[in-house]
Amino acid sequence: MLSNITIYGNSITNYILCISTIILSVILAKIISRIMKNQLTSKNDTKINDIFFSLNDPLLVSIVIIGIYFGVKFLSLPEQISDLIHKAIGVALTLCGVVFVERFIDKSIERYLIPFAERKKRKIDDQLVNSIRKFARGVVYTFAILFILRNLGYDITTLLAGLGIGGLAVALAMQDTTKNLIAGLIIIFDKPFRLKDWIVFDGGEGIVEEIGIRSTRIRTWEDSLIIMPNSSLVDAKITNMSAMRKRRVLMTIGLTYDTSAEKVRRAIEIIENILNNHEAVIEPKRVHFVEYGDWSLNLRVEYFIKNLGFDYYLNTLTEINLKIKEEFEKEGIEMAFPTYTVYLEKDS
Repeated sequence: MLSNITIYGNSITNYILCISTIILSVILAKIISRIMKNQLTSKNDTKINDIFFSLNDPLLVSIVIIGIYFGVKFLSLPEQISDLIHKAIGVALTLCGVVFVERFIDKSIERYLIPFAERKKRKIDDQLVNSIRKFARGVVYTFAILFILRNLGYDITTLLAGLGIGGLAVALAMQDTTKNLIAGLIIIFDKPFRLKDWIVFDGGEGIVEEIGIRSTRIRTWEDSLIIMPNSSLVDAKITNMSAMRKRRVLMTIGLTYDTSAEKVRRAIEIIENILNNHEAVIEPKRVHFVEYGDWSLNLRVEYFIKNLGFDYYLNTLTEINLKIKEEFEKEGIEMAFPTYTVYLEKDS
């Protein structure tokens, strides 16, 4: 009975078979999803679990798309519409494949490559990991685009040949981009600086936020963002402040000219004791009476502070400077400030 009723050239039975096939594919996807979750949950290998859980969505969507493909086959459609549907299904499956491979690569790097390097005591730079991911995605996307174009009826061989002929012109037009790409690889593998390093370079200073293939982003102390081409950074003189093992402090403490020699010796002794007893101060430590200044007896004080961060450095300076002042006040040692003595001669 139903087979005798036709709508747009197809019987009701064909429509029922088409819809049933799609529904069955959805049910099958849910069953497979539940089985996978139960099987993975029962296993203790969390690495494999994470990888397969991330692949769950594109796999299930692919099953439904395949169900749509077979469901449509029950329908008799015009050639143009049928061809359009088949191409759309091919594109959709390709996109699912891209997501599948991309997630597999990301999770494999995250769960296997990085822990393996840590076990071998080899530090993998975060930016190197990001670059590997970007490169892998680029390869996947390139093959996906070529596959989609092939499914849409384009001649890939002709297209690749055309790209080869135009490659020279593109290369000439992209010389600067190529230089930046090469410079980016040099920065990533040579590691003159890393992410979150404080660097000083020709044109500014700041914290490295991102090392890209083409450019590097640096956050300044004013919170503005400097985007430097990698080729410029490779050629520039860079001071990596974060690479300091210790921070140097050099200052001059001036004592008044009426300070006795005994008190000068005592001042040197006080400073040396403060530096020797502070846990943040490391060798070398130097305290000397170096010169007779314009208005003070000058003590040269030099020491180094452990590089445990800029705030740690500033806090140490504050503690030491306050301690010196407190001890000088106890001993009655006065610090000098700029003074001039003016002699007036009265005419007789």
